[in-house]
Amino acid sequence: MNARPVAALAAAVIAATGCARKPAAPPPPAAPPLTAWPEGRTAPQTITDTLVLAIPLQFQRSAIEDGRTPRSPFPGISGRTEVRFDFFLPDFSGYTLQNYRNEFDENRVEVVYLHAGDPHEADPDAPGEYPPNMLRRSLKDLLNPNDYKDMYGLRCYKGRVLTDRLTCYGRRDHAAGEDILLYVPVAPYPPEMTFPTIRANYFSRLHGGVRIAWRTHVKNLPRWHDIDAQIWKFIDAWNVAPPPTNGTGTRPADSPSGKGS
Repeated sequence: MNARPVAALAAAVIAATGCARKPAAPPPPAAPPLTAWPEGRTAPQTITDTLVLAIPLQFQRSAIEDGRTPRSPFPGISGRTEVRFDFFLPDFSGYTLQNYRNEFDENRVEVVYLHAGDPHEADPDAPGEYPPNMLRRSLKDLLNPNDYKDMYGLRCYKGRVLTDRLTCYGRRDHAAGEDILLYVPVAPYPPEMTFPTIRANYFSRLHGGVRIAWRTHVKNLPRWHDIDAQIWKFIDAWNVAPPPTNGTGTRPADSPSGKGS
C-alpha cells in the first residue's frame, strides 16, 4: 500500500476527531464558606405513633458536609426510623463552626440512638433494655450485690469478673416511675482508653415504648440526671406528632416527665 494515502487518511481521522470534541464545561463555582451553623430543622422523623421528631439542625453534626453545605441527615426515609443528636454542656447548646471540629470534646453529649422498642420489654423478666430487668439479670450473673457504693443518686455495683467498670442504677424520672442503668469506667484507665465515657442505654415505656442510648465523657457523671432530663425535654419540644384523636387533648403515651421548661 502506498504510504501517502495511509498518511492522508490518518490525518483526516485526527482532524475529524478534533472537530467533534467539545470544550469541557467549567466547574461550578465553589460554595462560599459557612459563617454560621445552618438553621432550620430536619424533616419529621417518625419514631412511634405519638413521637415524630423534627430536630433543629444545630443539634445535628450531619447538618454540614465538608464544612460548606447543609444537608438532611435522613433524606427520603419514610415510616418509622431511628434518630440521633448531640448537645454540649454546660448549657445544653448545639453545634457551632468551632466546636464541631473537636472530635473529643469532653462537654459533648451524644444521643447515639432513639428508636421504637417492643412494648413487652417492660414485662417482668423480659429480655431487652428495661432497666429493672437488666439490673436483675446483672446482679444474678455479673455483679456483686454486696459490693457497691452510692454516689450522685446512683447505686454503683462492681463486677464479679470485670472490675474496670461500675454498673450504676438509679431513678431517672420520679413522675414516670422510670429508672436508668449507667456503665462507668473506673480509674486508672488503661492506656488505650484515651477518652473514657459513661454510657446509658435503656427502654422507656413513654410514647408506646422507645429505646434510647447516650454517652459522654466520664467527668460528666455528676450531671447524669441533668443530662438525661434534658434529653427528654428536647424530645418533647421537638415532637411534631399530630394531636391525638381521643378528644382528651393529651397523647396517651405522654408523661409529665417529657415536659420541657
